[in-house]
Amino acid sequence: MSLILAALLWATVIFPSGNIYTVELATAPAQWEKGLSGKPSLAQNQGMLFVFPQPQVQYFWMKDMKFPIDIIWLDENYTVLGTVENAPPCKNNCPTYNSRVPAKYVLEVPAGTVKREGLKPGDRLIVQYTNQGVN
Repeated sequence: MSLILAALLWATVIFPSGNIYTVELATAPAQWEKGLSGKPSLAQNQGMLFVFPQPQVQYFWMKDMKFPIDIIWLDENYTVLGTVENAPPCKNNCPTYNSRVPAKYVLEVPAGTVKREGLKPGDRLIVQYTNQGVN
């Protein structure tokens, strides 16, 4: 990962529909582990983009989450590899969700986003990195 990317905290994600999401970046192991857990909610046009050093099968769970989300697995070109819709919060004995194929990025967005956007494997997102976040 470049030093420039590590210094950036946010990205703008543009869906094929043209809808724009402002997402926080998770670029380090501590951020990957915490993710969105502990946050009280997520606005409809917000999310978190997990950036990994190389593509690999990614495993996620919903431990200590307070709201359901959609999980979007992406390759190195931000092409959708697969999705999980409405993953529910979990406290104990939480199931894991995996990308099934190597993914370089994982996007977490509010539950219902995949359906609302009509997102499917093969769709491509546009990601623009910035240091400007949500106030």
